[in-house]
Amino acid sequence: MAIDYLGVGGATVVSMIIGALWYSPIMFLKPWMLAQGKEYPCPPQKGGGTAILNAAAMSLISALALSEVFTWRQVSNLEDALVTALLMAVGFVVSNQLLRDRFHGATPILSVINAANTVVTYLAMGLVLQLT
Repeated sequence: MAIDYLGVGGATVVSMIIGALWYSPIMFLKPWMLAQGKEYPCPPQKGGGTAILNAAAMSLISALALSEVFTWRQVSNLEDALVTALLMAVGFVVSNQLLRDRFHGATPILSVINAANTVVTYLAMGLVLQLT
Protein backbone atom coordinates (compact mmCIF):
# COMPACT_ATOMS: atom_id res chain seq x y z
CA MET A 1 0.00 0.00 0.00
CA ALA A 2 1.52 3.31 -1.10
CA ILE A 3 0.27 5.88 1.37
CA ASP A 4 -0.33 9.43 0.19
CA TYR A 5 0.94 11.02 3.40
CA LEU A 6 0.10 14.56 2.30
CA GLY A 7 -3.44 13.58 1.30
CA VAL A 8 -4.07 11.50 4.43
CA GLY A 9 -2.66 14.25 6.65
CA GLY A 10 -4.72 16.89 4.89
CA ALA A 11 -7.88 14.77 5.07
CA THR A 12 -7.30 14.23 8.79
CA VAL A 13 -6.90 17.96 9.41
CA VAL A 14 -9.98 18.78 7.33
CA SER A 15 -11.98 16.21 9.29
CA MET A 16 -10.95 17.81 12.58
CA ILE A 17 -11.77 21.31 11.33
CA ILE A 18 -15.22 20.23 10.16
CA GLY A 19 -15.88 18.50 13.49
CA ALA A 20 -14.74 21.55 15.47
CA LEU A 21 -17.04 23.81 13.46
CA TRP A 22 -19.97 21.36 13.26
CA TYR A 23 -20.16 20.83 17.00
CA SER A 24 -19.50 24.48 17.87
CA PRO A 25 -21.92 27.22 18.95
CA ILE A 26 -21.85 28.72 15.45
CA MET A 27 -23.33 25.55 13.97
CA PHE A 28 -24.99 22.66 15.81
CA LEU A 29 -23.71 22.62 19.41
CA LYS A 30 -27.00 23.75 20.96
CA PRO A 31 -29.36 21.34 19.13
CA TRP A 32 -26.77 18.54 19.48
CA MET A 33 -26.55 19.06 23.27
CA LEU A 34 -30.32 19.35 23.69
CA ALA A 35 -30.90 16.23 21.54
CA GLN A 36 -28.75 14.33 24.05
CA GLY A 37 -30.79 15.64 26.96
CA LYS A 38 -27.91 17.81 28.19
CA GLU A 39 -28.17 21.39 29.29
CA TYR A 40 -26.99 24.21 27.07
CA PRO A 41 -24.71 25.96 27.62
CA CYS A 42 -22.98 23.03 29.19
CA PRO A 43 -20.67 23.29 32.18
CA PRO A 44 -17.01 22.51 31.45
CA GLN A 45 -16.41 18.79 31.06
CA LYS A 46 -13.39 16.75 32.09
CA GLY A 47 -11.76 14.60 29.45
CA GLY A 48 -12.11 17.03 26.55
CA GLY A 49 -8.47 16.67 25.59
CA THR A 50 -8.73 12.90 25.50
CA ALA A 51 -11.85 13.14 23.33
CA ILE A 52 -10.04 15.42 20.87
CA LEU A 53 -7.05 13.06 20.68
CA ASN A 54 -9.45 10.18 20.08
CA ALA A 55 -11.20 12.16 17.34
CA ALA A 56 -7.84 12.87 15.70
CA ALA A 57 -6.86 9.20 15.81
CA MET A 58 -10.22 8.08 14.39
CA SER A 59 -10.02 10.75 11.67
CA LEU A 60 -6.55 9.49 10.73
CA ILE A 61 -7.83 5.90 10.53
CA SER A 62 -10.77 7.00 8.36
CA ALA A 63 -8.48 8.99 6.05
CA LEU A 64 -6.11 6.03 5.69
CA ALA A 65 -8.98 3.66 4.94
CA LEU A 66 -10.57 6.04 2.44
CA SER A 67 -7.21 6.51 0.74
CA GLU A 68 -6.84 2.74 0.41
CA VAL A 69 -10.35 2.43 -1.05
CA PHE A 70 -9.44 5.14 -3.56
CA THR A 71 -6.42 3.05 -4.57
CA TRP A 72 -8.49 -0.13 -4.92
CA ARG A 73 -11.12 1.67 -7.01
CA GLN A 74 -8.45 3.47 -9.02
CA VAL A 75 -10.11 6.81 -8.36
CA SER A 76 -8.72 9.25 -10.89
CA ASN A 77 -11.10 12.19 -10.97
CA LEU A 78 -13.15 14.37 -8.66
CA GLU A 79 -16.49 12.74 -9.51
CA ASP A 80 -15.16 9.26 -8.67
CA ALA A 81 -13.63 10.60 -5.46
CA LEU A 82 -16.87 12.18 -4.27
CA VAL A 83 -19.03 9.19 -5.23
CA THR A 84 -16.62 6.81 -3.49
CA ALA A 85 -16.47 8.99 -0.37
CA LEU A 86 -20.27 9.24 -0.29
CA LEU A 87 -20.66 5.47 -0.68
CA MET A 88 -18.22 4.84 2.17
CA ALA A 89 -19.90 7.43 4.39
CA VAL A 90 -23.48 6.29 3.83
CA GLY A 91 -22.87 2.61 3.16
CA PHE A 92 -20.63 1.91 6.12
CA VAL A 93 -20.53 4.73 8.66
CA VAL A 94 -23.96 6.37 8.59
CA SER A 95 -25.83 3.08 8.24
CA ASN A 96 -23.99 1.73 11.27
CA GLN A 97 -24.49 4.95 13.24
CA LEU A 98 -28.23 4.89 12.58
CA LEU A 99 -28.46 1.22 13.52
CA ARG A 100 -26.78 1.90 16.88
CA ASP A 101 -28.79 5.08 17.42
CA ARG A 102 -32.05 3.15 17.25
CA PHE A 103 -30.86 0.69 19.90
CA HIS A 104 -29.48 3.47 22.11
CA GLY A 105 -32.63 5.56 21.90
CA ALA A 106 -30.99 8.56 20.22
CA THR A 107 -33.39 11.24 19.09
CA PRO A 108 -33.94 11.67 15.36
CA ILE A 109 -32.37 15.15 15.44
CA LEU A 110 -29.22 13.75 17.08
CA SER A 111 -29.03 11.09 14.39
CA VAL A 112 -29.45 13.66 11.61
CA ILE A 113 -26.80 16.02 13.04
CA ASN A 114 -24.25 13.22 13.42
CA ALA A 115 -25.06 11.55 10.09
CA ALA A 116 -24.85 14.83 8.19
CA ASN A 117 -21.48 15.51 9.83
CA THR A 118 -20.24 12.14 8.63
CA VAL A 119 -21.36 12.73 5.05
CA VAL A 120 -19.87 16.23 4.87
CA THR A 121 -16.63 15.03 6.49
CA TYR A 122 -16.18 12.09 4.11
CA LEU A 123 -16.92 14.25 1.07
CA ALA A 124 -14.33 16.79 2.25
CA MET A 125 -11.78 14.05 2.95
CA GLY A 126 -12.41 12.60 -0.52
CA LEU A 127 -11.93 16.03 -2.05
CA VAL A 128 -8.61 16.53 -0.23
CA LEU A 129 -7.38 13.05 -1.12
CA GLN A 130 -8.17 13.60 -4.79
CA LEU A 131 -6.65 17.07 -4.98
CA THR A 132 -3.33 16.25 -3.29
